[in-house]
Amino acid sequence: MKGTHFPIALGALVLIASAGCAKPRPPLPAVRWGNDVAAAQRILIERAQSVQTVSATGLLTLTRPDGESVRFDAAMVTAPPDRLRLRAWKIGRAIFDLTLTPDGLWLLSPRDDSLRDKVKQAGVGAGELAKQWALLSGAFFEREDLVAAIRGGDLILSAPQDELTIRAVIDRRTLVPRRYVLSDARGRTRFSLRLDDYRMIGDTPYPHRALAESESGRILIQLDEVELNTELALAAFTPPRRAEKIDPP
Repeated sequence: MKGTHFPIALGALVLIASAGCAKPRPPLPAVRWGNDVAAAQRILIERAQSVQTVSATGLLTLTRPDGESVRFDAAMVTAPPDRLRLRAWKIGRAIFDLTLTPDGLWLLSPRDDSLRDKVKQAGVGAGELAKQWALLSGAFFEREDLVAAIRGGDLILSAPQDELTIRAVIDRRTLVPRRYVLSDARGRTRFSLRLDDYRMIGDTPYPHRALAESESGRILIQLDEVELNTELALAAFTPPRRAEKIDPP
């Protein structure tokens, strides 16, 4: 993992309207795993491996440390664990196009000089999240050095990651990850990713809201119209011609 700046995330509304009044979403089904951590890991791995592609639209909100924020319309496609395409636009105007593949990270930013630097900064943050998203997917649960603890309604799995410690907080009843935290040797949080608004897509619970926070700011992605395991276009992860290859800070 390069550096300690990891800003971004995924989301939507918690309530839906039906017959003129708001009702909460149906709760996720409970999972029986008998407090057997190995069994829980197998379920988490199987769920992650069942997701071959994701395509979605939604909103992307970037917030700087000083509190200034901007919101964009967004579209995302992913092929876990190492391919992602994120496009953002505002009032019909393309803002950036980010592509992550095993060969690197590319960013297409506007030609407008007044926007280019801001977009590049946002794109680098989004790209770092994309790389961390791969780490925080099923690959994390396959690690053999995980340390497990059960605390109240949570299953907590932790492991070293370079000079940091990564901790996953998983809902004990449903076995869905609710929070990932990267902390340093002094216990200070360097990056956190919160996942919520899980909805069942077939047999798979999938988060529609994620919020990532670090000292560099916050990134919120709110997803809707999520589709899993659909066939993607061959060029889905081909960077645009004008895209610049970039490295995270």
